[in-house]
Amino acid sequence: MCNFRFVDMKKVLQFVYLKLICVFPYLEMLVRSIYWNNYSLFHKYKPSYKNKKSSNKCDFDILLDVLDKYSLKGKIVIVHSSYDELESTGLSPEEVVDKLINFLGPESTLVMPCLRKFKEMGKKEDILKKDLSSVLIKYNVRKSPVVSGFLPFALLRKEGSYVSRFPLTPVVAYGKYAKEIVEHNIDGDFLTSHGPNSSWKFCYDHDAVVIGLGVVLNHFLSIIHVREDNDPDWPVRDWYRELKFDVVDGDFHKQISVHERKPKWGLLYSPDGVFKRDMYTNGIIKVNRESGIDVSIAYSSEILDFIKRHPNRTYPFYVPKKYYK
Repeated sequence: MCNFRFVDMKKVLQFVYLKLICVFPYLEMLVRSIYWNNYSLFHKYKPSYKNKKSSNKCDFDILLDVLDKYSLKGKIVIVHSSYDELESTGLSPEEVVDKLINFLGPESTLVMPCLRKFKEMGKKEDILKKDLSSVLIKYNVRKSPVVSGFLPFALLRKEGSYVSRFPLTPVVAYGKYAKEIVEHNIDGDFLTSHGPNSSWKFCYDHDAVVIGLGVVLNHFLSIIHVREDNDPDWPVRDWYRELKFDVVDGDFHKQISVHERKPKWGLLYSPDGVFKRDMYTNGIIKVNRESGIDVSIAYSSEILDFIKRHPNRTYPFYVPKKYYK
């Protein structure tokens, strides 16, 4: 009985948050502050940003037919995915990856976010408080645990794939521009995950297409951060914190200092609701369900153009002016 009550309460709270609170960005930010400052109490009620697993079987041939409508061949294609949704195809993660590569062809490049878990960074409940300034974090490019899904892990293990040596929001890539995408990620004096030498900036500069397979794509649009990491006039002070990494990639070994957006900006001042509404109502993200799961598509140029035109100088962050320079 208690478990049923918990499930019911979780559904009620998630409905209130997603359908009511997220309509108002400043109300959502208030709730986010309460949540992250009381994480141990509220984390079990956090909503999922993967689509609810469908009882329908996903037809992968139809999925590829849907993708074929968007003329992806010859392009850089960034895929955010949920294997929970793709499992009903009957294909393994490795088979899904191979089919995507074969579909795109040799002139294209398949890119996936290959996010890692670092034990030195501590637990989620400490993310706003933990001081990492004196901590050396170990990043093994091929061996550090992947937390962004089965497909990126499968692509990471595929012979001929290239992986970013930059530890924060790294990507794994395969195809025509794979090597170039990751080649200079740790070159430069002020290293950020989406800065001038990053994989994400390279993808944006080459008009990459962003695909979502079974996910709520707006929540996974890492490419939006190309904006602030390449804006010399970004108005918010103390935007970054410095982290030190020990990077190992086979025989390659180097210690680097990188700059990461402070966690509070993303956790407390980046409301999902208004950004989601903007992306879908303005047709930036388009969704097709013919295959049995959500197949979403967006063009990096359209995403960043919309963000740059927004009257809010820090959009999609809603940063109070008291934090401006």
